[in-house]
Amino acid sequence: MKELQPNILNDYEHVVNSLVERYGDTAGFPQLETYHVTKELVEDYLFDYQAILDSEGSQRSQQTMYGIIALLPVILLSAFPIEMLPWRSETTSLMVGIGVGLVLALIMKVFRMGVKKSRLKNLQNANADVANYVEAIMKWKNDNITDNI
Repeated sequence: MKELQPNILNDYEHVVNSLVERYGDTAGFPQLETYHVTKELVEDYLFDYQAILDSEGSQRSQQTMYGIIALLPVILLSAFPIEMLPWRSETTSLMVGIGVGLVLALIMKVFRMGVKKSRLKNLQNANADVANYVEAIMKWKNDNITDNI
């Protein structure tokens, strides 16, 4: 029987906040004053950062969208009679449709990843002090904590 596990949020925003709550008073932990930021600025930055990370949707919705994009060329090619296509084979038509669909889905994925990366970079540039503080927290975590938080 599957044991019940507590529902623990482990997204970026909650990881950073839990690190600050748990280890904020620990010697060597990055302090707000050192980076000239306030708690409100950090919370706003983390909220915006997490919103950008979550903007693509759940893994299920992404797979559904990319699957539909991949199937559109197959559906489109099936609307034409075989005699109108440059090849005269249903198998070739199917393979071309799948190939074109996969390329379109891949292009869409790369484009969305680029947009997300650009938005994260713009957020970090607009909030350089807060970004440096959060990076210092994550570096401290990597250097001092071995378990997952």
